[in-house]
Amino acid sequence: MKQHLILVIDDSKTALGAVRHILSGEHRLLLASSGEEALGLLHAEAPDLILLDLFMPGMDGPETLTRIRAVPGCEKLPVIFFTAAQSTETEAECLALGARDFIVKPFAPEVLRSRIANMLELEDYRKDLQGRLDEKTREVEDLALQTILAIARAIDAKDEYTQGHSQRVATYSCALAEYMGWSEADCDNIYHIALLHDVGKIGVPDSVLKKSGPLTDEEFAQMRRHPDIGADILKTIRSLKGIETGTRFHHERYDGKGYPNGLKGDEIPLIARIICVADTFDAMTSTRCYRKRLDMDVARAELRRCAGTQFDPAIVEEFLAMLDEGLISAARTE
Repeated sequence: MKQHLILVIDDSKTALGAVRHILSGEHRLLLASSGEEALGLLHAEAPDLILLDLFMPGMDGPETLTRIRAVPGCEKLPVIFFTAAQSTETEAECLALGARDFIVKPFAPEVLRSRIANMLELEDYRKDLQGRLDEKTREVEDLALQTILAIARAIDAKDEYTQGHSQRVATYSCALAEYMGWSEADCDNIYHIALLHDVGKIGVPDSVLKKSGPLTDEEFAQMRRHPDIGADILKTIRSLKGIETGTRFHHERYDGKGYPNGLKGDEIPLIARIICVADTFDAMTSTRCYRKRLDMDVARAELRRCAGTQFDPAIVEEFLAMLDEGLISAARTE
């Protein structure tokens, strides 16, 4: 049978001793005689349940509970208050403070055991249900993600000049993030976000996407909408951290002259600044309906020229260093 970990907080040594005597054979216990001591114990291991004295000198029960709720991973821990006062007002106060229950001192051993057993059983059920819900949510999000990835590939495939563009941008973005020291999980994250960076083009007419000549003001306004459209499509996919901002802001410029929001410098999320460089590099080194691909030396010079205006200069330097080391190379599309 699972032994739960219970944190007991009470300034009374007598109360702590009584709880230890009653519960030590059934549960693992952490004993603290003050709120400060309890907060120190929380960083070692999160308990399954907290027993907290309502009235303590210094940091009292309500303040201790507030501080506990601010500790990462402890926001939803079930709490039972100990109180020497038995009244409707006290009960209401305990529940209003976020406690699940309260026990009046002095407590009978069978009452303490029963209240704790019931609370832990409910908490185990809650965790189990939350786990199942999270699993189902991930399944739904994965299905949605696969559907949107298919849409993104279809958008690229609509035009022979952009076929494979999103895949290359994803490869460059992931390689750059790895070169910059990102974790494997974060590199995988930016890879998938970059794959989807242009999904908003589903809302842009083909006549605009495939136009070989200069865009009119109206057509350019339509094209400028695609980051917002994409972000609105993708924002419910919680499994990819930063997907909304990475998609919405990949056409922002470091000098603040980009779109859709005119963000400047570090106001632009880092993930979007990386995708911006990768996106532009692939656009320059690929043939498009309106021009031939640029030579690699020309593309490199253009990245350097636009560092500090269109691009984050630090990211440009990292990207050029990767090219120098042969870690990535441009995909030649004729």
